[in-house]
Amino acid sequence: MRHAIASRVLGWLGGLLLASTAVTLLFSLELSSGGRLTTAGVLVVSKAVLGLAAVAAGFALGEPGGVKRFFTGRAAHFGFFTAISALLVVLLLTVANWAAWKRPRIWDLTKNRIYTLSEDTQKTLAGLKDDVEAVAFYGQAERSYAEAQELLRRYADRSLHFKYRMVDPWRSPEEVKRFAITDGGPRIVLRRGGAEARAREPSEQALTSALVQVTRSGKRKVYFTEGHGEPAPRDAGKAGYAAAVKALESEGYQVGTLSLLDKAEVPADASAVLVAAPRKAFLEPEVKALRDYAARGGRLGLYLEPEANAGLDALLGDFGVEADEDMVVDPNPVSRLFGGTAVTPVVRPSAAHPITKDLAQTGVLLSTARSLVALRDATSTPSPIALTGDTAWGETDVKSLYGKGARRDEGEKGGPLPVAMAAERTFAGGKAARAVVVGDGDFFANGYQDLLGNLDFFMNGVNWLAEQEDRLTIRPRTREASRLFLSEAQATALKVVTIDLVPLALLGLGLAVWLVRRSR
Repeated sequence: MRHAIASRVLGWLGGLLLASTAVTLLFSLELSSGGRLTTAGVLVVSKAVLGLAAVAAGFALGEPGGVKRFFTGRAAHFGFFTAISALLVVLLLTVANWAAWKRPRIWDLTKNRIYTLSEDTQKTLAGLKDDVEAVAFYGQAERSYAEAQELLRRYADRSLHFKYRMVDPWRSPEEVKRFAITDGGPRIVLRRGGAEARAREPSEQALTSALVQVTRSGKRKVYFTEGHGEPAPRDAGKAGYAAAVKALESEGYQVGTLSLLDKAEVPADASAVLVAAPRKAFLEPEVKALRDYAARGGRLGLYLEPEANAGLDALLGDFGVEADEDMVVDPNPVSRLFGGTAVTPVVRPSAAHPITKDLAQTGVLLSTARSLVALRDATSTPSPIALTGDTAWGETDVKSLYGKGARRDEGEKGGPLPVAMAAERTFAGGKAARAVVVGDGDFFANGYQDLLGNLDFFMNGVNWLAEQEDRLTIRPRTREASRLFLSEAQATALKVVTIDLVPLALLGLGLAVWLVRRSR
């Protein structure tokens, strides 16, 4: 009796091992290398030998005439259908493997969607008209190799105009010299015709920025005014604009400073002039220079501060905007989540203007802000692009605000209050000018630009001024992910254990238990 049970168990386990050999072959791309068996090859041979040995042992332990009864009795009936089922499974696996090879599909199930390209990246790739080639200099032994290759593959999957190739810097010293690759320097080079841009690291943010640079023809220059207490553009402190300048440069802008005290004239190459958080008033010749620039079809970004008279009322009036002498107060507790106070409002971008259309579901945190008013009977009709919530008001007694606490007095304007406006005006001679006016100059400073949609709000405003409408979008952020780096041997062992040995062991154990119980 025991011999009969052992015979059946060994026979079925041997058949199972032989059938699973086909599965191993299906998932193994290479069985030998350099005349030697790989790990997958050793596994296939071992399973085939063990399977044949088990089948032979099963027949040897069987009763006399058992083989004949096996092929002619009820066992043959069940064996036939078992074989058909196994063949169907192998066929389905083969078809699934072919489909995955020919038409690969990827679903990003990670919590933060770290393997899904951002809307900005997808829009940029969809807008490619010419071929762009990315050359990535990473050796296969480097940890960044797989990360760079996977990222570039995702870009190539989104656009037929995006090509890439991986170059091992140790094996191709001539290409390293040709592209001037250095230790610690950018390792990914993007080329379009004669244009070239570089990404310092294999991240979506860096790669998309380089892609934008290489696809932009010509240079656009943005000037920050200075001489009136404005924060230094390249200051890396909390109040500086170094991060915003870096973002501008990553999108192909040249950034400079402009002192109208030295020469009261805006340079002819200015794509936009940004007046950011002035603490002292502009002098009359400076205001005239800015107004003359606007009359020539200039583009102005005016970022004002409460309790600071910038002396720009006449310039604002040219675009139909007036800045109230108040400070926005909003007791809504949402801003407290970001370390703010009642004078640190979270405002809502408008869906009605191109600058903020994509930001309508994203808040913007202002450090402190003054409200704006659209002038009646003006030659320009400004559009509000950001408004406060209903609970906000414009506090006119700013000096005593902190002493008495946040309390709305009679006669003070209630929300929603416009704190940012965009305006266009056609001057004499058909020159069309644009202006973006915001009642806060700190929201894109280093200490705030990472919060909510602050940086996108600033960048979209500048791009609208410079007529770069295709860049009015939500930009990719640097996204961190937990990564597990495995050697080739570890990856092979993990694959063999998870898709081969563990399922085989469970199936074999279940089959053995079933056969033993059936024999009893």
